[in-house]
Amino acid sequence: MSELEQVLGRIERVGESVAVVFDRGYATSPGDLWEACTHPERLARWFAPVSGELRPGGRFTIHFDDADTPTCRVVTCEPPARLVWEWPLGDVATLVTAEVSADGPSARLVLRHERLSAGQAPGYAAGWDTYVRRLEADLAGDPLPDWDATWTALHARYADRV
Repeated sequence: MSELEQVLGRIERVGESVAVVFDRGYATSPGDLWEACTHPERLARWFAPVSGELRPGGRFTIHFDDADTPTCRVVTCEPPARLVWEWPLGDVATLVTAEVSADGPSARLVLRHERLSAGQAPGYAAGWDTYVRRLEADLAGDPLPDWDATWTALHARYADRV
């Protein structure tokens, strides 16, 4: 099985709501992983440029290549362990949680995007899967996986799981 045939996340359903969850270990310290997930200059390397305030009650915008997100709102910021924010998708404030912890000599990231619809979940799952792969490459100093090729290869696999 090639690397892109294997999905890294899981789908969880509660009634009509869907969550995508990624639980990944990274060969770095928890402090470095926290910075990679919360500092705008580090986020821009593997995720997307972010502008605004990543603090409790702060608001920020994610600047993707194809469009900016509606303004997101930080719900909880507990450095260096937990960041929770609302990501508006239509009429629903979806919720993204990033939790960083020690994992022996390395660090672990549990990323959860919840309150998605069944129609939204495959695209967001493939997107987050692509991003956690890009984060791993960035932390290792390796070339980043191509966004379009990775997302495209993973989207149908997640659609089958929803």
